[in-house]
Amino acid sequence: MKPSDKYFEEALKLIPWGTQTNAKRPFPQFDETMPKFIVRGKGCRIWDMEGKEYIDYRLALGPVTLGYCYEEVDQAVREQMKNGVLFSMASPIELELARLLHETVPNADMIRFMKTGEDANLSNIRIARAYTKREMILMSGYHGYPDWFATEDSPNNGVPEFMKDYVKVIPWGNLEEAERLIRLYHERLACVISIPYDMGEDIHGTFIKHLRTLTKEYGILLVIDEVWTGFRLALGGAQELFGVDADLASYAKAMANGYPISTYLGKREYMQSLDHFKMTTTYAGETLSIAAAIATLKIMKREKVHDHINAMGRRLMAGFNTIAKELGVEGYAAGLPPSAYLKFSTPDAAYNARMEYLWFRELFREGVFVMLRWFISYSHTEKDIDESIEKAKRALRRALDAEPGERNTVKPFYW
Repeated sequence: MKPSDKYFEEALKLIPWGTQTNAKRPFPQFDETMPKFIVRGKGCRIWDMEGKEYIDYRLALGPVTLGYCYEEVDQAVREQMKNGVLFSMASPIELELARLLHETVPNADMIRFMKTGEDANLSNIRIARAYTKREMILMSGYHGYPDWFATEDSPNNGVPEFMKDYVKVIPWGNLEEAERLIRLYHERLACVISIPYDMGEDIHGTFIKHLRTLTKEYGILLVIDEVWTGFRLALGGAQELFGVDADLASYAKAMANGYPISTYLGKREYMQSLDHFKMTTTYAGETLSIAAAIATLKIMKREKVHDHINAMGRRLMAGFNTIAKELGVEGYAAGLPPSAYLKFSTPDAAYNARMEYLWFRELFREGVFVMLRWFISYSHTEKDIDESIEKAKRALRRALDAEPGERNTVKPFYW
């Protein structure tokens, strides 16, 4: 038994799942190839408990934009630590970060901070309901664990069933259903909340643009959940990339290179609703994460971080296409460069899913840490990309050479 296996057994006795985050649960389908714990990271590399090194394309589920232990960000945190973490009144650096966001993010007339993406999304829902005096919302995509975003599994997940009367779900990308639900419920709707991009093949923002058109037509607020897309797809997020304007928006993961902070922001007339009700939390003004966010945004502006991320993503995508051609695989590079993937495209969907599973299993064995989408950081270099392509080619060849029985066994690995 490896040290990490024993450690995981002990963790399960005290920690449900053995981890704090659903997506960080070890996938049993990957046998012993997927590490159960990560001990440290530097740049675009991480190391597990056994000391094995991986080129990381998961980036802590998205927050690590610049790279692990990025010195300028960490130094900003150390400097702020000398002054303190939390005070009895606001810190002046709150305004400094607010000004940076106002200059960077479209429609950021007013800004407040929280700690997680779901915090920010929930805050925007509260503002929309307070402003409109309506109670129903439409949602599309994943927005976190709060009750308002988890009605589909009610009541098994502890969410009251009555909330299904106040939340309706639009399957992401379904233009017809979006139009039907908005036309049916528009007089009751406080807002529509949606992710702008699902890391799939709608790379031009067709769906979110359609939602913006419909919500404007009916006078409904549009909340864009940029928790994943913000500061990753572009400096100004999907709003900038797709040219779509939100009434309210939520940002989190990529804004502080891994330090815990989020922001909910938007147009002044809606944000000023906060003058009339209380929505607050003690740690929203925690200064270390604010210092990290200030440093991260300044680096992004100064260094043209997103030009580099997109260039490395395009290099990776070219490698995927080359690998597929050389190995005779029916597949192609898909998605946007910051989160590309190799799409297996045979007519047999079950076969495609099995090949994806086998490929990822072998990628872990090669020392490439990736799950579904290949997230790129500023620390990924051409050398890292080229090494990853070589490892990916070897992994795919082994996946193709798997025994027929294994290739015909369905092993889904999505939680």
